[in-house]
Amino acid sequence: MKRIFSVLLCFVVVILLAVYGIGCTDKTGGEENTIDYSITNEYEVSVSDSKIGVVYEPVSVTPQYGLIFYVGTAIDYTYYEYLGQALAKQGYLVVLPKVKMGLAYLLYSDNEPTFEQYSDVEFFIGGHSQGGGAAVRRAKENLTKAKGVVLYAPLCYNDDSIKEEGVPTLLIEATSDGVLTPEMKADAKTRLPSNRTEYMVNGCHMSFSTMDDDSTLSFFNDGPATKEEKEAQRSKTIEYTLAFMKTVVLGG
Repeated sequence: MKRIFSVLLCFVVVILLAVYGIGCTDKTGGEENTIDYSITNEYEVSVSDSKIGVVYEPVSVTPQYGLIFYVGTAIDYTYYEYLGQALAKQGYLVVLPKVKMGLAYLLYSDNEPTFEQYSDVEFFIGGHSQGGGAAVRRAKENLTKAKGVVLYAPLCYNDDSIKEEGVPTLLIEATSDGVLTPEMKADAKTRLPSNRTEYMVNGCHMSFSTMDDDSTLSFFNDGPATKEEKEAQRSKTIEYTLAFMKTVVLGG
């Protein structure tokens, strides 16, 4: 009788495990599991090119949070590979929307298909340069969907502003930005919450992307910056971005 009871008990436990996914914690196995965003993760990253854009996604887990990131003027998506890879390794879904000619603001669309395609993900909205302007507008128009805003040397337009909206905002600027004038930088700040998180990194405007060869920097009168400074700028950008997102996600 005891043997029959033990068999039945084991059977019930197996059923519970199958139904509720109890104990599925192996990150390398086939089962998806909850991501702990409070720790440092090193997930394998899957990169795909879809209709909506280039997508960086952690493998074998289901992201709870993500970043929609609009690229700078005429800068190819591939020049933000470093950002997509770093955030996806930590467990975030990163989407770089496809925008014709890289003109995220000038060719702005009221519709962002990423929200619908990944409806279970809470998204931060970010951008670089004029892509930052697009991010401000997108956040303004989608406040209930914006977990936070991430801006790298943003160039803003028209009357777009999230100053009074209370959305958590990160602003990172560069010490030797030769693209944005002091007036442009000051104008962008008037559009952002006063309690924003703000950093100044050593580097230049273009080095928030990897399209920062010497001829490009010279053309834009941007910099100067050595190879080591460019890499350090992007490393700090990742560090500050992940710290900001972690704080928001954990409710700090």
